[in-house]
Amino acid sequence: MGVLTGERKHMYQACQDEGCQRFGCRAYKEGYRNGKAQGHAEGRAQGHAEGHQEGYSEGYAAGAASCGDG
Repeated sequence: MGVLTGERKHMYQACQDEGCQRFGCRAYKEGYRNGKAQGHAEGRAQGHAEGHQEGYSEGYAAGAASCGDG
């Protein structure tokens, strides 16, 4: 809320209005779209594959042994 006016502050990070014309909202949404298009999905897929492989190879044997399967 605004200190003197009692109005709610418009947070560009949380703006859900795709047609919002406020500069901060437009710049944030454009940057988010560009960042996501330029590597978010690729990086996430690579990180998940590597993390899953490491976690599975390290954790499966310990988990199986604790259940009596290993």
